[in-house]
Amino acid sequence: MTRITPITDKAQLPPERQHEWDAVFAERGRVRGPFAVMLQSPGLASGFLSTLRNTHDDSVVSSALHELAILAVAYEDDAPYQWSVHVSTARAAGLRDDAIEVARTGADSSRLPDDERDVIELCRQLCRTNRVEQSLFDSLMARHGQHWLILIVATIGLYRYVAAFNNAFDIDVVPGGDQLPPRR
Repeated sequence: MTRITPITDKAQLPPERQHEWDAVFAERGRVRGPFAVMLQSPGLASGFLSTLRNTHDDSVVSSALHELAILAVAYEDDAPYQWSVHVSTARAAGLRDDAIEVARTGADSSRLPDDERDVIELCRQLCRTNRVEQSLFDSLMARHGQHWLILIVATIGLYRYVAAFNNAFDIDVVPGGDQLPPRR
């Protein structure tokens, strides 16, 4: 059960802050998960929403690879809420089941197509060491270019931030559907 009272209704906010609810709802179609917690602090949800939008809208990173980065972070940071929300989005974006399974289990990524393997290995290195080996960095720059690399690193960083909210506040997973198995 979520550790603090999430903002699940616009009326929970004072009138002068209800525009923050409106912004999240307009963008996401609902208010739940980390946004429902972020709304407890003025400006946090809307500021995060703006940054998040910049990593995805009109992105050079495909929706499938964007979602794969989110799933890989969910596994690495043991964030079950994040997994429960994004796995269906990843499938709808066309992410292959093989890539989802590698992200879910931490399995060897070497048999995945290059683009999927690139995202998972980048995520693993950043999450496990807070660094990217020069050989991987050079390969990603050569294969994808600077803009792609900046956006995928931003996605990984943003969803590590989201995982911190999800885990610190013990945000409830979306019931039913595909779940991240417990790691510990």
